[in-house]
Amino acid sequence: MPSPPPKLKKFERIGTLKDVNGHNYTRDIGCSSVFNRKPIWLFGDTFPLNDKGQMIGLLTSTAAMGNEREPTKSKYWICKSDGKPAQFIPFTDEEWRFNKEHQGGGKQRYFLWSFSSIVETSPGQGWVFFTKGRTQSTNLSDNVGYGVQIGRVSTDEHGMPVVTRCMNEPLFPHNTITWGSFETLIDHDYIYLYGEKGGQIFVSRVPNDCPTDRSKYEFWTKDNTWSKEQKNLKDLFWKLQSGTVFWSKYYNCFILIGCTMWADNKIIVRHAKRPEGPWTSDALLYQLYKPQSGFNYCVNVHPWAFPESNGGELLVSWTDQHTGVVELGKITWEGYND
Repeated sequence: MPSPPPKLKKFERIGTLKDVNGHNYTRDIGCSSVFNRKPIWLFGDTFPLNDKGQMIGLLTSTAAMGNEREPTKSKYWICKSDGKPAQFIPFTDEEWRFNKEHQGGGKQRYFLWSFSSIVETSPGQGWVFFTKGRTQSTNLSDNVGYGVQIGRVSTDEHGMPVVTRCMNEPLFPHNTITWGSFETLIDHDYIYLYGEKGGQIFVSRVPNDCPTDRSKYEFWTKDNTWSKEQKNLKDLFWKLQSGTVFWSKYYNCFILIGCTMWADNKIIVRHAKRPEGPWTSDALLYQLYKPQSGFNYCVNVHPWAFPESNGGELLVSWTDQHTGVVELGKITWEGYND
């Protein structure tokens, strides 16, 4: 087993993530995890397109099943004949009515975005953390925030994930650290939640059997201890737009792979022995291409792919802002198959 730091041997672009139903989609985020032994992709804003390439609707949260052996393929397990999938994190009746009334204008709508994947706490049971907001215009800075909410994830009669929203009020209110909005992971008996405020990213944790109980949360401080108080918190990362924190079987450590807020199309990497760190500084893993317009964002990795490599190969995804689709690449670590 090689020792960290992680070193890139090869980076290959392997294609666009497409759905096997034959319909086309523009969609972003594209984080994933394994739930009930199935790889599950989560997307944010999703626009299904008809045969003429015209948008036929808007969803703010969709989920599709991945394919370990053919990672460029995904499958919406609930999908209408016109290609429109189901909203994964469900709207309340009030949110649904508001969106229906305002869908003609397109500027005002409620959204439910999950930038972190499902955390499975027992087989077929888990949680998803998401932010609720409302757009006011086409400018993201005008968005109204409602904080971080949580949904319980269980399975339907076919063993596929289904979300039930918990609590009437936010788990964490707006204008505080958005715990769980950057990333979540499970390690031993705890769920770790990475949250952002002012460009800085912090970490909290909660026993995996009670994530709806705010009194059970602990927060990592500058004293390198866990505290029940959200004071003197230690920032782990700075100015990261997105990323995945995962345990690497290949390097035997935690690795963060993501991208910055600078719109520079760089994939960065860090590593640590524990979820709370200490983490190494940003290192450039790979310089992505510059899209025809805009930039690449929502960089995530998916350790469930290429299972025969035992972590020596890694699936990475990003959203191309120009095309509006999730693109895929394969990382091969130094020393693998040498």
